[in-house]
Amino acid sequence: MGEVRKSLPIVSATERDPIDRLAEGDSAGVIEDLRRSLANDPADDVLWLRLGAVYLAIGHLPEAEDALGRAVSLDGDDVEARLLYADALTRLGKPDPAAFQLVQARRAAPGDARVHRQLGVAFLEKGLFEKAEACLAAAADLDPTDPRTPFLRGLLCDARKDTAASVAHHRRAVELDPDSVDARCTFADALATMGELAEAARQLEEALRRDRTNTRIAQNLDVLRRGLRELESHRLLGKTEVELERSTLVQRGQLKRAGHVDDGKVRAVRYRGSAVELLVSYDAERIAGMVLALTNPALAARTPDDVFEVTVVAPSGATERADVATALSVTFLREALGCPMTRAGELYARLLRDGAGTTWAGASLRLRELTIGDARLVGIEITAAG
Repeated sequence: MGEVRKSLPIVSATERDPIDRLAEGDSAGVIEDLRRSLANDPADDVLWLRLGAVYLAIGHLPEAEDALGRAVSLDGDDVEARLLYADALTRLGKPDPAAFQLVQARRAAPGDARVHRQLGVAFLEKGLFEKAEACLAAAADLDPTDPRTPFLRGLLCDARKDTAASVAHHRRAVELDPDSVDARCTFADALATMGELAEAARQLEEALRRDRTNTRIAQNLDVLRRGLRELESHRLLGKTEVELERSTLVQRGQLKRAGHVDDGKVRAVRYRGSAVELLVSYDAERIAGMVLALTNPALAARTPDDVFEVTVVAPSGATERADVATALSVTFLREALGCPMTRAGELYARLLRDGAGTTWAGASLRLRELTIGDARLVGIEITAAG
């Protein structure tokens, strides 16, 4: 209603504010007054704009489209009219004419952040992601305090499946508007996608505190809490040597304890298998970190796995057995983190592709060089974050 107020007539002290009349349900009276004025002056673009704004506020979209279209035809330089006209067209399912109005508004007011933001929305809805990002980035530069822009950029990143960027933008939206339930819920979704279930649950708790009767948020929070409990029950990180010895990695991989290794930083328990080294460090008898290294990665990458029963999707789309390198690494990630196999596969692919470290569910992951005896190896290291 804030933008509508700008478009309604300024009244004298003896007249009642049209906004108050609308809030009281007197939209018919406001519309009647505006139409009476238009009958006397049908070429008044401001009156058409005000009439269109009222129709838009009460959801009479065809009438809003007609009135705002008249306002734009009478004054094509009125940015407010084009913005509201584009809004009406969008709600009526007419995205192309709406985008045209916004392009014209941008030409008239290139420094108006609202225009860039709304044009970004139009491009996003049409799947034109690069154009949408350019518009939203411009809106952010012009008005860095508007929480709607990072919220929309987060949605754009969601559509692009760029989860890390999505989390960053949604975090910014929440920082700018902590009371926005929608911002916290979308932030929680992005965090959950990254496996950051604890922080996702915290965001939903804050959202529910602001909207206590929202059953959808309550249900999603319950799912996240169950996921956290499930994660904790299956995760080797933080467990003891007993759980490690029972794990699929140790049992099926036939890993045998082989003393200790001291790399100068951490003294770790060493486990050896036919193609792998596993180092496990403890903090008060709880697993604090793990490193898995293949002793002959080239050979492991050529050898089909017949132990862990891990499958992968080939370029042809067919499902086939993973190689030993993939099977060992994905099994290690799945059990160390307590995550689903699909997530373990995604994390493994990310480590190989980017080479940079990442985090998941309160754990840090990275590729690390290490020396065991005379061998220099590269392993996957997992430690408790922070």
